[in-house]
Amino acid sequence: MFQRCSILFVFSILMHFYSIAQTENDIKPISKAEIALLDFITADSIHDLHLDLFKENLRFGVPTKLANGISLLKKRDQVYLQLMGSGRLYQIQKKEAHQYQLKRIDSTFHSGVNFGSINLFYKDTLFQFGGIGFWKIKDHFTFFSDKTHEWELFTANKRVPVYQAPDKGILYYVDQTNGKFYLSNTIHQQDFPNTLATTTSDSCQIFDFKTRTWTNLGQLNPNLKEIAQKSVDLKTNFGPNLVFHSDLSIYWLNFSTNQFGNLVEDKQAEFREKWLKIYKGRPEHMYQFVLDSNFYLLRIENDGQLTYETIVLHSKDFDNTAIQPIYTNRLFAAFLKKIEPGKPIIGNAFIVLFALFLFAFYNRKFKKKKIPLEVQSILYKNFFSSLTIVEKELIQAIYQLQIKTEQISIKTINKIIGVQQKDTITQNKSRSDIFLRINQKFKLATREAELLIVKQREDADKRQYNYNINKVFLKQIEKLFLNNQ
Repeated sequence: MFQRCSILFVFSILMHFYSIAQTENDIKPISKAEIALLDFITADSIHDLHLDLFKENLRFGVPTKLANGISLLKKRDQVYLQLMGSGRLYQIQKKEAHQYQLKRIDSTFHSGVNFGSINLFYKDTLFQFGGIGFWKIKDHFTFFSDKTHEWELFTANKRVPVYQAPDKGILYYVDQTNGKFYLSNTIHQQDFPNTLATTTSDSCQIFDFKTRTWTNLGQLNPNLKEIAQKSVDLKTNFGPNLVFHSDLSIYWLNFSTNQFGNLVEDKQAEFREKWLKIYKGRPEHMYQFVLDSNFYLLRIENDGQLTYETIVLHSKDFDNTAIQPIYTNRLFAAFLKKIEPGKPIIGNAFIVLFALFLFAFYNRKFKKKKIPLEVQSILYKNFFSSLTIVEKELIQAIYQLQIKTEQISIKTINKIIGVQQKDTITQNKSRSDIFLRINQKFKLATREAELLIVKQREDADKRQYNYNINKVFLKQIEKLFLNNQ
């Protein structure tokens, strides 16, 4: 029995290697349209480029059974082809003019687990994130090792499931300088394996390559989600911005500043004009991307004829007049979403408690207790009676100058309180003491919460103070002194 099992095991391995060899032989020569695209992008040997291609019309000779979608990655003068749905990684080598060869550089056997994966270069390392296969959404990073020629696990503090699909509106950006990976939203399986149903979590995330940690930035803007779901075309980078188009409008977003918007109107008009011009009759091969400061619109015929239009981009073209946030991270908004106000039981209880809190706060802080006019008049008379002759003269002098929009001088104050011949320290203390006594008498007699005499620094000389009667009480003080003359 053991001998039979061993024979079957060896036979299955041989069949596996045979199928791999047969699949390698199935790779067809690169088409004329694909050669035209490679000729175009390899003419630039400085700038990076990343194209995720889900359509079947551009496969670089790779059969459908090997991959469903490909990532074409250009790292300066090197071009790579990663097959979505497989761990296979090819380097596209230029042999001579208009001739290219696919060289496989990985040694993996697995396939079928990373359809719709996100492939990206961070520094000089190729990473793969997410994807879907065998009914399960991937939620981790792997990276291609130049030593093992296999995809190795890149651990993180938590799992974040996601995969790319035309209706999911996934947006992402790699900040090479700060080592950050931004992701617009995630996709979760609700009750796997009992059901294959998924739900989208509109939570914008950031991954730090240095600390290998995920952080939640906030809830994705619903407007951006709607735009991204309609944008099934290529997305490209321009400096710190991600650039993409939807419904013949070019959009940009900057995760680091939490902003997105449209290009300026003249660039929008130029884009629409050139789009309608070059894609008249809608060709089979049409691609858009940024290299350097040029946004290219390519049209490639099946015979390899390539035409293109160019839109030159500048930083000033990124309109700042109608920008919106990519995500909101207000703690209160997140809290409300968590408790779901209006829904039993916690939500309704929160609404009641919050209403009671607002009512109590209003009564305590804003709803003033009204004192009858006859009582208020008596209280102000008591205040006037408690003042000394010097205090009355000082208040009246400040009032008379204040209604003329003038300030009482320190010299005048010192003269009224009788300390003009004293030293500076004594003068300062005497002024402070008399204003303190006046304000204390005013609060005790009238039950007012605010001070009668207020001081503020002189604009021209910050060492000096100006003294004025609180504007709230000007009318009462005027009546008080007129009625008691």
